[in-house]
Amino acid sequence: MRRHSGQNPLTGRIGHPSRVLYGAASTALCALVLTACGTERPDGQGPAAGSDDRVAAESPPLPRTETEDAGTESPEDDETGSTDFLLFMQLLISVAEPCPDTQAEAAQEEAELSSVEKCAARGHVRRITKALKDIADPTPGQVGDVLRDLGYIDERVDGPQRSGERVEFTLDLRVLGGQLCLDGSVTGTGTAIEPYGASPEVECLDVRRTS
Repeated sequence: MRRHSGQNPLTGRIGHPSRVLYGAASTALCALVLTACGTERPDGQGPAAGSDDRVAAESPPLPRTETEDAGTESPEDDETGSTDFLLFMQLLISVAEPCPDTQAEAAQEEAELSSVEKCAARGHVRRITKALKDIADPTPGQVGDVLRDLGYIDERVDGPQRSGERVEFTLDLRVLGGQLCLDGSVTGTGTAIEPYGASPEVECLDVRRTS
């Protein structure tokens, strides 16, 4: 709940304390000035000696202007700047941190590919396998060059990297809400590529494969 900094006892409106007192202080100052202006010296040459000093001494200090107040608002006037509020947010985060995100876990499950995606997957497998079949002893650099030549951009390719005698890579082919990913493995004797579905909320590599 936001805390109010002050309430005008005459209007009942909420406002900053210095603004609430501004009118009363100004009225008191004007009254003192008018009284001093009405005190003339006997020779008619102006205010009596010492009257200016009395006005200066008796005048209450002027409250801060609204412009000055605007730059020096207390953090308590804004709950996002309150130390108590920040500590409260840290408390909520620390308590919730160990709690499992079941929605994220569900997103990591392998998704079912649509009929269009299954058909597209077969097309990708054919063209990649054909381009790699003539490499007798594939290296990660060679496989990466082949994939780039086929039009697969680096931002959508994980790897290629060597794993034993194989060179492995993963392609993220998801666009417009699609779910198609490919896992590839290349050796000197052939290429194996498996399509699978991944939710757009997770990386292809984060999916728990069922096959």
